[in-house]
Amino acid sequence: MAGLKGLRSFQKFDISGFLSGKQLLLMGMEDLKDRESGKVVGAKIKTVIWTDDTAYSKEGINNEGSELDVKIEGLNAETVDRNNRGFVKLRNPRGTVYGDFQNQLSVKADGFDYVDEKKNGEK
Repeated sequence: MAGLKGLRSFQKFDISGFLSGKQLLLMGMEDLKDRESGKVVGAKIKTVIWTDDTAYSKEGINNEGSELDVKIEGLNAETVDRNNRGFVKLRNPRGTVYGDFQNQLSVKADGFDYVDEKKNGEK
């Protein structure tokens, strides 16, 4: 049987479920550039999963300490205080799983807010 094309566009990733129970610590950022033109189109924030209390389907899975880069179009990296290494909550996050083993995650968001670490971003 020949391989089918365009299947990835029908996959949906539950980014809200994945981020549930996690604290993201902002570690830095860099310019986000368009691949074709090289023009700066936003910022890529670099975070670390500080805590991971997410309920996974298999026991023993934990992503604590893993890096998670988030692409935010329209964000000027220069406007963000680079000395603030606070916890953040993403605004309208979207995620796509990719890679040969489906173990890579591309995350985009509309922005981020700093949150109180004791409340884990909850109000």
